[in-house]
Amino acid sequence: MQKTYVTHRESSADDVRLELLAPARDFIHGKVAIDAGADAVYVGAPSFGARVAAAVSLDEIERLCHYAHQFGVRVHVAMNTLLYDDELARAERMAHDLWSVGADALIVQDMAFAMMKLPPIEIHASTQTAALSPERVRFLEQAGFSRVILERALSLDEIRAIRAEVKVPLECFVRGAICVCHSGQCYMSHVVSGRSGNRGECSQPCRSMFDLTDGRGNVIERAGHLLSVGDLSLADSLGDLIDAGITSFKIEGRLKDDLYVKNNVAHLSQCLDGQIALRTGYVRSSWGHACAGFTPDPARTFSRPFTHYYLHDTRNKVASFSTGKSTGRAVGVVAEVKGSSFMLGPGSETLVAGDGLCFAAPDGHMVGTRVNRVEGRRVYVRTAEGITPGVTIFRNHDKAFVDTLKAASVRRVIESIFYASFTDGMLNLRGEAAGVSVTITHDVGACPKADNGQRALQMFVLQMRKCGQSVFNVSDVVVTGTVPFMTAAAINALRRTLVDALAAEIVSSYRPPVGQPLKVVPVQGGVADYHYNVVNRLSRLYYHKCGFERVDDGVELLSDFVGIEVMRTRYCIRREMGTCLKEGGRGAELRLENNGNIFMLRFDCARCMMSIIYGGKVRRKNSHRL
Repeated sequence: MQKTYVTHRESSADDVRLELLAPARDFIHGKVAIDAGADAVYVGAPSFGARVAAAVSLDEIERLCHYAHQFGVRVHVAMNTLLYDDELARAERMAHDLWSVGADALIVQDMAFAMMKLPPIEIHASTQTAALSPERVRFLEQAGFSRVILERALSLDEIRAIRAEVKVPLECFVRGAICVCHSGQCYMSHVVSGRSGNRGECSQPCRSMFDLTDGRGNVIERAGHLLSVGDLSLADSLGDLIDAGITSFKIEGRLKDDLYVKNNVAHLSQCLDGQIALRTGYVRSSWGHACAGFTPDPARTFSRPFTHYYLHDTRNKVASFSTGKSTGRAVGVVAEVKGSSFMLGPGSETLVAGDGLCFAAPDGHMVGTRVNRVEGRRVYVRTAEGITPGVTIFRNHDKAFVDTLKAASVRRVIESIFYASFTDGMLNLRGEAAGVSVTITHDVGACPKADNGQRALQMFVLQMRKCGQSVFNVSDVVVTGTVPFMTAAAINALRRTLVDALAAEIVSSYRPPVGQPLKVVPVQGGVADYHYNVVNRLSRLYYHKCGFERVDDGVELLSDFVGIEVMRTRYCIRREMGTCLKEGGRGAELRLENNGNIFMLRFDCARCMMSIIYGGKVRRKNSHRL
């Protein structure tokens, strides 16, 4: 067997490569994402990933890398928890193990990695490094990170300002759940439950219910999801992000099911292709054509109300006070209620038995029910309690769409061309795909002359194009010379040999990106306070080497949390409730209460920022549990 390399036909060295980055809970979810059109996937390491429930074994990561690399898809591995001293050596060994099985990048937040001897793998700065400003991103660039993952709360202008100051590739989230706090600097879960988000164990207190009270204890809002925001959806803003200098577009959801992954990856892949078609000099960073046997619609799988967050308007309202769960899409307004059924008004969507519904009850909270049967616009449900005329009905489980998704196949194929040359009793069979070429030779001297040369040629081409469930789609079979009589079985065997050799060569010729070592960045003194998340000796050493005069313990090492800023966020409860101080609202003291925990609210109106300070516990009846 001979092998040669050919120029990649789909791009040039000057093209900007854009990446759709998808979540992978395991190999199956990763394969679905790749087949649906992802250019890269990110998985949790066996340990030290910021989603403990989404840890993936080394064997499974190796299997995923092998599948991904045949399409030029990269595999990024999250090791983005904070490390304790007794975990440092194991984390360093794991980085080497991940590199050895084919991982393309590590996603980290702990600067202890800068003090380790790591393999030549790319290191990406996790969104938990709180990359919020040009100064912060410049520090991370100078430290040697190959990529920086930006905080979700940034506006387009802020992204442009960062891009103007640094050259490091930038990644941003475009779909999925939002951390209302600046990522990596949320300590609420650890303070109230001992489950640290920076250790991968976040209990999601931001999705819980709170009472909002004034300084005298008067309740302003009772049992509201006051820190819960909608889901990020920036599919219609991909062009703006491309123009602002983003090259990697990330989907959140390592704990979501495969249907969520299939639906959202297919949708965003189509949107990204659409934006590339409008521009010159941009290409996808992987190869292969994704074929989805359905029409994607992100609103029809798990989704809270969609929001651009603060991308276009830093004073935008983004809250979802009624629930922290999935609401899906509005399907219609109730016109009449009768017993355990209701009638939807004209123009409503069609419902089916098995659909899950939700609606706002009189107290403002979302309540759910399920459809038993449908007769025209009349819907019979498990219980109609709380449903009244004028109520908007949402469908948070779309049975028909889910059934379609389950049945729909997604397949990714690589366009290829086969060349067959029959000369002097020998067949030289060459396959080209994804920038590589493989040639096999076969002795056909014993094959008799075909009685019908045209028919023999047609048979050969037909059988060579039948690549079945392989990753190849043969766009052309170019034949020179005279085709002898060959059985279909013999041609199929040759095709399988060529396809296997071509697939193996694509994987073996894949070249992972090479990362640079992380390094110390000199600073002019200063204090690295608890927001720097220092919980081990190596990260402490790193900041001292940088020149910080004092390095404080991270929150996970503290025993007294009173006075700790558990959240700093662009999200503002005053603005969401229409009492913004810049717009005439009154300046009374505000605080949140939950399960006896008191949180004082502080407002930096000049910068449109809100801080949440832990105030300790107080005994109060009927408090809501986190």
